[in-house]
Amino acid sequence: METEQRQELTRGREGDLEELLRRCHRDELYPLAKTLKIKPQGMGLKQLSSAIAGTLRRRGAHDGANLFFRQGAGPTYPAVLRGLAQRLGITVPGDIPGAELAILDWWVQRSWKTMDPDQRDEIWGSLAMQPPTPEDTAALIAASDKRIANAYDYVRTAAAVGQVWGALFPVAGGCLTLFTIMAPRDDLLLPAILEITRLRQIVVHRVTVGIVGSPSSGKDAAIKAIFGIDSGNVNPVAGSTTEVEINKFEGATALYVVNTPGLGDIVESVTEEARQVLDHIDVFVYVVNAQGGVQSREREDWGQCRASGRPSLAVVNKIDTLRESDRERYLTDARAKLSVPEGDFLAAAFDPLPQLSEEPIGLEPVRNWIEEQLVMAGKDPRELPWVDSEDSTVTEP
Repeated sequence: METEQRQELTRGREGDLEELLRRCHRDELYPLAKTLKIKPQGMGLKQLSSAIAGTLRRRGAHDGANLFFRQGAGPTYPAVLRGLAQRLGITVPGDIPGAELAILDWWVQRSWKTMDPDQRDEIWGSLAMQPPTPEDTAALIAASDKRIANAYDYVRTAAAVGQVWGALFPVAGGCLTLFTIMAPRDDLLLPAILEITRLRQIVVHRVTVGIVGSPSSGKDAAIKAIFGIDSGNVNPVAGSTTEVEINKFEGATALYVVNTPGLGDIVESVTEEARQVLDHIDVFVYVVNAQGGVQSREREDWGQCRASGRPSLAVVNKIDTLRESDRERYLTDARAKLSVPEGDFLAAAFDPLPQLSEEPIGLEPVRNWIEEQLVMAGKDPRELPWVDSEDSTVTEP
């Protein structure tokens, strides 16, 4: 590996891995914990993330080095990736996500050719791809990349391949230094890094937007205007209640829109699956009815959005129903009552009076705010229906 690449990879943040794991759902970490022989019972998300990160780092070094030189802590995660790449005989990019994907690519290329046709067909079908199943890895990677243009389904390939990991790993074993007394535990390390690669792509590409407001505020109209889809055309997540609708849109990889009147006691009434989605909302859009004004309920619900620590936008809806001479005064009063920063406060009419406009009013600033906040959070905004996949960039976490 070239010195410049090695230095760049080493400069990756040591805490990157633990930070990534904490952005996952707790149950998403179970396969990784099992691979590393960690029992997750009794551990919260933070504790489990720390245990996984620490165990993986220790597995990435010689036992002797752990004992005498690192006090058992092991090398940094970038150093673990660099060491594994050297043992595999491959060159990896300097950034952590790129290094992970390079290791994944190495494994898929060697594993795909060893599978029988039924195994290949199963994985190809998991990507929702049409037959025939390609026999060579170049066609596999090119087809999956082309399908969604952001490598998410390419990483899903690793998840599907992982189902037959136990049967296929011995085939790649000749390329690894395994089971020697003082060597890193590559038999555990490689599948763990493949799983981390999958988790990183999930974290980057899963986008969850919370639309909050009273039943009269126009949340359904907001969802239709912002995302271009009627509520009747989305599939609710199983287990959500009639008060909290969690929708995953067809045609998107992992775009969730949560429609809820508030974030108080209602959150406790949903299923565990629904609660996990609520707990991982990326941004909130709080819709206020211009006709009803800002009352105590609005202040309370908005306060809960802000208290979540997630970016929150307050949008005064139905602004078209106010006389133009009264709008500025009303908006100033509403922003003051909610104590909203100027950059997080907008006015709109998601379903305006037809005599005033045939299209939503103030829609573009709302969409821009959502997109900007997702990019700042390290999310890939190409899940959003109005974002051109060719013009968008994303910073990996």
